[in-house]
Amino acid sequence: MKKEAIDISKARKLLQQKIEDVYGREISTPRDFQWLSEQLKAMGVKLSSTTLKRFWGYIPESTTPRKATFDALSQLLGYSCFSRFMASASDDQEAASAPVLGASIHPRADMGINERILVTWQPGRECLIRHLGGGQFVVENSKNTRLVAGNTFNCEIIIEGEPLYLDNLVQSGRKPSGYVCGKRNGIHYSILQ
Repeated sequence: MKKEAIDISKARKLLQQKIEDVYGREISTPRDFQWLSEQLKAMGVKLSSTTLKRFWGYIPESTTPRKATFDALSQLLGYSCFSRFMASASDDQEAASAPVLGASIHPRADMGINERILVTWQPGRECLIRHLGGGQFVVENSKNTRLVAGNTFNCEIIIEGEPLYLDNLVQSGRKPSGYVCGKRNGIHYSILQ
């Protein structure tokens, strides 16, 4: 019985950390939990900010979180359920930490306004983005992806061969959210002149 509680605790911490990494923010205040609840709602997943507070240990809980809570939070990361998230995490155990080896761009420092980048990832996805300044981008054109012309987002770093994390993605008719391009195999980028 003790071993199961330890495994659940580790799984919970791993899920919390992945969500915070992907969204680029620590989930630690009532406003953060409300924001996260809204991100889930935008995806059609209902999870209250109170449940999220319990899951993160912000408020005490008397029981172990339900499987549905683990599944919902895994969906936030692009997995169909928690077991798929854990399978992926165990596959990545060897590469949990590693130095960045690919070329990288820090848009705020390395890019001028209206500079464009073509981002590609598997299978057959591509997105032409234009820097608006301050790390904010607009999608100009895309192929085989949910991103469409006119979407805007923030991005602090673009790394060759790594996933591309978009923050504050604004799409017509939806609340701002996060998005990951090239989650499995990373992205490739080309700066266009």
